[in-house]
Amino acid sequence: MDFSKLSSNDKLAVYGAAATIVGAIAGYSYGGIGLLAVLAAIGMLAIVFLPQLSPSTRLPGSKGSLMLIAGGLAGALMALALLSALSILFINFGIGDILFLIAVAGGLLMAWAGWQAFQAEGGKFTVGMAGGPAAASSAPAEPAAPAAPPPPAAPAAQAEPMRPAEPMTPQEPMAPHEPMAPPEPMGRPDESDEERTS
Repeated sequence: MDFSKLSSNDKLAVYGAAATIVGAIAGYSYGGIGLLAVLAAIGMLAIVFLPQLSPSTRLPGSKGSLMLIAGGLAGALMALALLSALSILFINFGIGDILFLIAVAGGLLMAWAGWQAFQAEGGKFTVGMAGGPAAASSAPAEPAAPAAPPPPAAPAAQAEPMRPAEPMTPQEPMAPHEPMAPPEPMGRPDESDEERTS
């Protein structure tokens, strides 16, 4: 594990995860909320360090998307724990309360680092085995084969000479049409048949 190879967002996420784990375990965990935030922090550490520890292992999605999920979950849980603890936090303020506030700050720092990593990847949410960045980098890119040279041009075939067009024979003129007689008037609609025939 080489900490110097991590990006600035990864380092922020590691700092936040460590603060959340230490602060929530050593300080007041406020029940299941602190435990869930610790699990999200452990997930964040796995997302950050797994590509270094096992390069052949593929993450189930893009790194930025997974960091956003883990960091957002930890940040939301620790903010919720802070809101639920505000009424009793400053009654007997001690070292446990300081560690709890460190855990809250760590959760919020993880959420910020996850958001920054997500935006650095272009802001496209990708979760699933097919969308991981390791899927594209696992197979080495093969060099493109050089294009085959075009086949030599065939010699132009001798074209047959064009035949002269046959002369057109004149057609007989058409007989003029007889004019058509106009249709008989139908009469007014109120006339009876007897009046029309008369």
